[in-house]
Amino acid sequence: MFNMATMAAEECREDKADRAYYSWLSKVEKLIGHFIELGSQEESDFGDFHREGLTPAEAVTEMKAQLAQITA
Repeated sequence: MFNMATMAAEECREDKADRAYYSWLSKVEKLIGHFIELGSQEESDFGDFHREGLTPAEAVTEMKAQLAQITA
């Protein structure tokens, strides 16, 4: 039987890919030393690196290189 409670539970349930991404992002946060706000531009940039298959360490290195180019 489908009802509003079932629908709400489905919408709130995280899937395996979400959990893997949040775990990956948590590792990035530990490497950079601060919390990354979900929905921020920073999170979006790191999400792109995740989709490209970079490790957390590679993603942090890439972000630092990009920021260095901007400030140079």
